[in-house]
Amino acid sequence: MSTENTSSEREQRMTSDEYQAALTAARQENEALQDKYLRAAAAVENVRKQAERDAEQRLRQRLGNFSRRLLEVADNLERALAHASEGDPLHPGVQATLSQLQTFLGQEGVTPIAVEPGATFDPQLHEAIAAHPADVDQATVAEVTQTGYLFNGQVLRPVRVVVTVPVGDREER
Repeated sequence: MSTENTSSEREQRMTSDEYQAALTAARQENEALQDKYLRAAAAVENVRKQAERDAEQRLRQRLGNFSRRLLEVADNLERALAHASEGDPLHPGVQATLSQLQTFLGQEGVTPIAVEPGATFDPQLHEAIAAHPADVDQATVAEVTQTGYLFNGQVLRPVRVVVTVPVGDREER
């Protein structure tokens, strides 16, 4: 009670200018605390968003790595189909397994890169494993040796190709 009386007595002795000064000081302190609160809330929100981006990035990276390993299975199934005759009793089963795997990969955002012989060589999408001089104006795909894939629009694995290059270019490289 003695504190309340002292506080009450002090308030009774304050002049209107002192009340105004105390009110102004309280408002300034309120604004400073409000600013600190807003900055802290913004910092927490930024940390939350960064954590979400990091988690999403790790998930994409893991899914990409997993998909790359599955591509090896698809490659082996494609090789088995390339060496099996149509009359082979395993051919339909291998074809069905490959189709199912490709459907699964497609659902996860992994799509094959379409390239045909005669297409212009694109180092962003293609990996040249051999080059042969030919009478062409620019480097072109002569043969596709391994299918390449995109993962959500980004190259997961480039298409491995044999390239024909203009006759003079092979010696310069």
